[in-house]
Amino acid sequence: MLFRKNTDIEVDEKIIKKNRVPVLIKDKEWKNIIASSHTNKTIQFFSKQLEDLINEEKESLRQLNNNKQYKTKLMNKIIYLSDLLNRQGKEDVLPELEKCKEEITKVNEIIDEIMDKTQDYSREIERVNLALLKETIVIVYKDITIGHDKLLAVDQEIEELREKLGNLRDEKDELEKKNEKLYSFLHTVIGHKEMEKLDVLFLEE
Repeated sequence: MLFRKNTDIEVDEKIIKKNRVPVLIKDKEWKNIIASSHTNKTIQFFSKQLEDLINEEKESLRQLNNNKQYKTKLMNKIIYLSDLLNRQGKEDVLPELEKCKEEITKVNEIIDEIMDKTQDYSREIERVNLALLKETIVIVYKDITIGHDKLLAVDQEIEELREKLGNLRDEKDELEKKNEKLYSFLHTVIGHKEMEKLDVLFLEE
């Protein structure tokens, strides 16, 4: 079987998404089959890129969560200060209230920016994972091709051994029959007692 390395592999991304292909470097089976024994430069490059992106995305999500928590605190503070202003007429809270509103505007901008960045990370992780999948496909088919050729060689050797074994069995049967005939001939000619003496003289166990 001839292996043709095609670096421009066409993979239907819709089918990939539908099949929910995992992030390969996180997949236990991929690690066991590919990462443990196929450490070519392309696999290493995409694996490292994917690892970095995942870590950056994780950090981005952490920042997003922190800013959302901070926004919640600001919202609660605004509610509290608004209550002091509107119900109790404490106008001295106005500067702090305005400051909180300005801070919320800033936090909203930061949250929007982080969310956009997080979406970018998701798309980039998907892109690099697809590139890693394509390289994995090349490796798998290369191994299948090599394995197929080895299987053919093994099958051929087994067939040759079967034929040789068959021939040896035939030879064994012929030799046994020949020996039986020869022994039977002497046995008939000289008798049982003389044969026993000759057996001791000529035959070794």
